[in-house]
Amino acid sequence: QGSLRSPSLSKAAHLRPRFARTLGCVLSDVVLNPFGADVAELVDGAVVAEEAGISAVWVTDHFSGAVVGAPWSRDPFVCLGAIAQATERIGLGLLVANMVNRHPAQLASAVASLQSLAPQRVMLGVGSGAAPGSRFAAEHDAIGRALDDAETRQRRLVDYVGALRAIWAGEASFPADAIGFDGLSAVTDGVPAPPIIVGGSAWTTIELATRIADGVNIRRTHALAEQLELLAGIDLPSGFEISVLDDRTDPLDPGRLREAGVGRRIVTMSAPFDLDSIGLSSS
Repeated sequence: QGSLRSPSLSKAAHLRPRFARTLGCVLSDVVLNPFGADVAELVDGAVVAEEAGISAVWVTDHFSGAVVGAPWSRDPFVCLGAIAQATERIGLGLLVANMVNRHPAQLASAVASLQSLAPQRVMLGVGSGAAPGSRFAAEHDAIGRALDDAETRQRRLVDYVGALRAIWAGEASFPADAIGFDGLSAVTDGVPAPPIIVGGSAWTTIELATRIADGVNIRRTHALAEQLELLAGIDLPSGFEISVLDDRTDPLDPGRLREAGVGRRIVTMSAPFDLDSIGLSSS
C-alpha cells in the first residue's frame, strides 16, 4: 500500500509503459452498498454520482443484511434497474455476482434485462463465492448451499464464466457440474455480453482472471503492490482492465495507480449515503 502512495518507494512505477499509456487516466467509481438502504436512496446516490462525473456505480450482491449486521439488504438488479431509469450516462455494475447463489442462465437473464434498460453501460462482476467459515458464508449456510474449498471454487469459476459466454453466444449446451445446461435457448436478446470482471484478493484468482475474464477487480490488501507487479509481467489480453477496490478513508494515489497499470479505482459507501461526499470520490 505504501509503495502506491509514495512515488519514491513505488515498486510498481517500472511497469510496462505501453499498458499504462493505454489507460490514460484512472476512472473513479463508487459501490453503493444496499445494506440497510432504501432503493430510493441508492437511486439518489447514483444520480449525484453521475452529476459529479463518477464513471460507474456498482451494487453488491447479498440477500441478507445479517452478514454485515444490517437489518436488511436489497436485490442488486432491482436497484440497478431503478438506477438505469434515473440516469443516462453512468456505468452500472454488479460487484460481484455470487456464482453459488445463481445458475448462469438466471444471471444472464437478469443482466441482459439490465442491458436493455442501459445499453452499453453494464459491467458484470463475478466472484467465486464466500470461503467456508467466513462471515459471508452465513448466507449460504442459511439456504443450504454447500461451499467448496478454494481450488474447487476456482475451477467452478472457470466453468461459470464459460457458461455465461456460451449463453450470450446463443449456444444450447454447456457441460459442467451443477451449472451446465442442455437444450437452453432464448435467454438473451442478441446484445453482446457485457465486460465480465472477476473479483478477488488472492493471486491465484487474479491470475485466473487474466485467462478467462475481461478484467479483474482486486480488493486492496497489503499484497496489492506485489500483485500489480506480477500482473505487469503477464501479457494481458487486449482491453483487459485492472481495477482496485480501495479504502475511501485512506485512498491510494491515482497517479501511482495509473503508473501501476490500474484503470479504475472503486470505493465503497454505505447507507445513509452522504450525497455531498459522493462527488469527492472522483478526486
